[in-house]
Amino acid sequence: MSFSDDYLRRIVDAEVVGNFPPFTLGSIIKTENYIRKMLARLAAGAAFAVEADFNSYGSGFASYVEVKLSKLDGSDRITLAQGHRTTYDYDGLVLYISRLTPYWFYGGSKWSKNYENGRHTGGAFMFLTPDSLADINKAIWQHDSQLIEALLQEFRYGLLTPTELRQPAPAGLAIPTVLADKPYSVFDCFFYWED
Repeated sequence: MSFSDDYLRRIVDAEVVGNFPPFTLGSIIKTENYIRKMLARLAAGAAFAVEADFNSYGSGFASYVEVKLSKLDGSDRITLAQGHRTTYDYDGLVLYISRLTPYWFYGGSKWSKNYENGRHTGGAFMFLTPDSLADINKAIWQHDSQLIEALLQEFRYGLLTPTELRQPAPAGLAIPTVLADKPYSVFDCFFYWED
């Protein structure tokens, strides 16, 4: 699918765009409520934990909600304990769900969480790229990936493809993001974060 320059400019300007409610209502609050409902359905009875960030990484504005999925049985995790320090390394899934338009993308991602005496002290995480779909660990996530795609499709969210996301952004478009540098791609139009 190809997106018009006007459409991409509108979402870069943080305009809510879509052809069904809540997107026709023009309210980010209403789209976030819709996403919350969708994620509640995703978490219900799932074999994975759903951790959504609606706070734009704690500052600024993200055009999307980042959702980390990790296995409840720990099959996607390595635990390293040294004295009072414990590190959990995850081989999970990350979803980017647009707040502005009914599109999403996901991929495999590795992240870590550090604890000192049981208190969370930090970690590390990499943002998705258009190539992150190829990073999904199929041995761990194949079945769940199909369930996730089906549920988001039920909520009328379209899954963007790496080919679509690699396309160049419209010429001269200034994207308010700290996640990428020029030349921008369609990925940057959909998934940007202004800190």
